[in-house]
Amino acid sequence: MGDDDLNPNQFEVMSSLRIPEGWQPLDPGVVVAVETLLVESLAPLRGRFTAENPLRINKNGLSTVHGCEKFHVEQKRQPFAWNVNTVRGSIVHKAVELLLNWRGPVTPADVVDEAISSIAGNPRESASDFLDQLPPAQMAELRGAVMAAVTNFVDCFPPLKKQWRPLVEYPVLYDLFDKSVQFNTRMDLVIGQPGRRVLIDLKTGRVTPTHRDDLRYYALIETLRTRQAPRLLASYSLDSARLDDEDVSEGVLQAAVRRTAAGALAIAELQLGSREPVVRPGVQCRWCPVAEDCEQGQRHLRVMAGEEEDDDA
Repeated sequence: MGDDDLNPNQFEVMSSLRIPEGWQPLDPGVVVAVETLLVESLAPLRGRFTAENPLRINKNGLSTVHGCEKFHVEQKRQPFAWNVNTVRGSIVHKAVELLLNWRGPVTPADVVDEAISSIAGNPRESASDFLDQLPPAQMAELRGAVMAAVTNFVDCFPPLKKQWRPLVEYPVLYDLFDKSVQFNTRMDLVIGQPGRRVLIDLKTGRVTPTHRDDLRYYALIETLRTRQAPRLLASYSLDSARLDDEDVSEGVLQAAVRRTAAGALAIAELQLGSREPVVRPGVQCRWCPVAEDCEQGQRHLRVMAGEEEDDDA
């Protein structure tokens, strides 16, 4: 399929993903400098953890600890519970994975049904019990929401060619200090070969600034593991068919190191109990497990609801 066969939405995305004329990969020295900066920044963690009981860092942990540390701590104490929104994202990602390997004409309804069956019928999938217990009406609503997202992907995202080497749910691991500090990611969609890869996050909601931070973390771990920086980062909203992209530069990787190091140090301190968590009210107050007992969180919710003025405004 050439550019002439693409619809306007697909052409716009393709234009953003295409390698620009004159593009050059980052110098290998950048990788060394970025790794050195990360190692030096995390030096206080050396010897504090072990390979058997490591400090594990992922995008969700970094996101929550940079928000409200109290929420970060309490969330880790709570067992994970599926809801319609989280399971919707999982089914959409499974559907996209199936699309990449689908043989014959693509019908979103067939792909969505196969994705739901794949998760619901697999006892190793933690969402299977949730789907099995979902009432028929809610299952129909869920299927409709997934169908809308998958149809948007088929209609608005350019078809992925085999030579682009697309990968779905691509895991990347990196460790420091004899595997005592471990970083992991699982990227929604990766296109291209190392050194010129495009890392794409597929979002079933609106694109927010936090998503760019997540992608920068992906870029950092991908760079350190492959010793080659990716070319481009992109969040793609399946609801709005909008692509938000950013070129990977040395500055982007340095920013990722600073955020990752600060987050890892905070996570370590909280995990070791060396200090009390800092309360930072925000959007997470809406679903925080201790919101009812948090004075700052309750005040934030009242301000957000217009029931109280914000003195800091």
